[in-house]
Amino acid sequence: MSGNSAENTNRRNVLKALAGGSTVLLAGCTGSSGGGESSTSEGDSSDSGSDSTEKTDAPEPAEISFWTTQTENERQQAIKGIVSDFQSSHDPSMEMVAVKEDDLPSQIASARASDTLPAVAEWGLGPMQKLGTGGLLSKEAAANVIDSIGRDKFYEGALKLTEAPEGGNFAVPFHGWLEGFWYSESTFEEKGLDAPTTWDSILAAAEELHNPDENQFGIVIGTKKTPFARQCFTPFARSNGARVFNEDGEIVFDSPEMVEALEFYAELAQYTPPGKDTWKTANNTYLNDQCQLIMYSTYIMDDIVGKSQSLVDDTAFSSYIENERRSSFGQIVTLNLLSSSSDKERAAAESFAEYALTGDQYVEWLHMAPGGMNAVLKPTAQSDAYQDNETLNAWGDTVADISQGFENIERFGYVNGKSFPKLGNITNKFLIAEAVSRVTSGEDAQTVASEQAEKMRQAISE
Repeated sequence: MSGNSAENTNRRNVLKALAGGSTVLLAGCTGSSGGGESSTSEGDSSDSGSDSTEKTDAPEPAEISFWTTQTENERQQAIKGIVSDFQSSHDPSMEMVAVKEDDLPSQIASARASDTLPAVAEWGLGPMQKLGTGGLLSKEAAANVIDSIGRDKFYEGALKLTEAPEGGNFAVPFHGWLEGFWYSESTFEEKGLDAPTTWDSILAAAEELHNPDENQFGIVIGTKKTPFARQCFTPFARSNGARVFNEDGEIVFDSPEMVEALEFYAELAQYTPPGKDTWKTANNTYLNDQCQLIMYSTYIMDDIVGKSQSLVDDTAFSSYIENERRSSFGQIVTLNLLSSSSDKERAAAESFAEYALTGDQYVEWLHMAPGGMNAVLKPTAQSDAYQDNETLNAWGDTVADISQGFENIERFGYVNGKSFPKLGNITNKFLIAEAVSRVTSGEDAQTVASEQAEKMRQAISE
């Protein structure tokens, strides 16, 4: 294990000082943990013949709360097993609390007010940014875990998305999904098309494959005013160097780079199915052989497996888009270590985070949602154990290619290590998706960029 060896040793000394004893797992509830009572030391001093040995009580084990946004019953059962196994070999007593993502803001606010925030939590980048910028996450604890696992084992882009503006990491990358182009390898070979990784190759493929008279469409990307449109557009913009914010937090959506990206995206949209397209359009047209090139997240992997193995074998994945630079889009789910915890609780939380990212238990966690939960650790992504799953095994070497996309994963709310949570003010109003919808409806890209930029300036001032 690398880095911060003194700090890691310190933390482990704290853990060693925690008492053993039985532990109790309370799952899926929000009440306080009943905890496990540690047994007192029984030195049989009355029989020792010595008055110098005093009876001492062993210290109470740490009692920590773990929040997860995995609310599906099957996933909860799997997590309970992992937590139980952790408790059988470690000291802390743990309470697992499942919180729906939509309920996180209110649950976090309530827990802050009552001083009952968890010691460790699994959630996405939005809550991480909010709590991190509010000083409620321990960057020291996150560094301990990252360095103990091995910083070089994490994909670089995944680590960058957890960086704090002033340095360090707000949280530990845990798993995530990626969005990219899924395409028919045989069709591309037959027509002599290059893999859809660059602006030129993507446009060439869309033009060549488009034959609406035969119910065949060249490409599916998001064109309706929905999050899917923003997600699809992000790597096009970033691959051209376009941003929503500059380093000073100023809106630069009306930059020449953004205008050029909007113009190109509008050109691609000529080859999409009629109407405004969403993720449903992409899923349906690919599975029904109406489009051989779609943009979609890795969640489609299971759908393609369900269709047929022959479709799996013929489907390739491009995890990035390249123009002036290379960029990918996706989501990272993080393990967050709360600064409101005591030293003992935080040490226990670190121990659990390390455990969850290690060995069979990490693989088991990822297998709860094959394709939806992809490894952010390079050795795991390349391991036979990880690929030994019905869905992932069907995809073979493509699985490692998917996780490789985490090297280049980017989002609009980050600029050179600085995060801008006010992007939420913009995405909540669908202002980026609205820009995409407008230009793909034929409006002038420069006009749209200027008008949407002004709306964004107003949104972040609210």
